[in-house]
Amino acid sequence: MPTAWHIIAETKQTGGQSNVPPFREYFVVAIANLDQAVESLRMRKNLFEAKLSVVGEATTAFVDELDVKDGEIISVGAYS
Repeated sequence: MPTAWHIIAETKQTGGQSNVPPFREYFVVAIANLDQAVESLRMRKNLFEAKLSVVGEATTAFVDELDVKDGEIISVGAYS
């Protein structure tokens, strides 16, 4: 089972209005090294200017349930 991280990406909504909350997307990144996981998410998903927040390490049960493979980046939800 790979080590995986829960990471949230926040990006500004189109139009740049200050009263509009950011768009949030939740990811599971299956890369053991946390710094590499964050950088891979930023590069692979074109999140160069996004605010990335590491929530923590994903549990074994969560990774198994999603059948996450080593090196994968999976979006598990989004909202605005």
